[in-house]
Amino acid sequence: MSTSEIKRTIEAMNDEERFFAAAYLGVLIHGSDPAYRRRLGERLDRISQGNKITLKQAVNTHDALEKEGL
Repeated sequence: MSTSEIKRTIEAMNDEERFFAAAYLGVLIHGSDPAYRRRLGERLDRISQGNKITLKQAVNTHDALEKEGL
């Protein structure tokens, strides 16, 4: 598949499909980076220890950042 075909495919995607594609590309780009995998492991450890936020907290944070233009 050529670069232009990839661009056309991505442009034809809806937001949910683009979000998935971006996440997938991130894994492909960073998946073999030992530092990235270490940071990801540390984050997962913190989550499993209960250090996380609720969906409501995430939405509120997103809304606040959006109001600031970020």
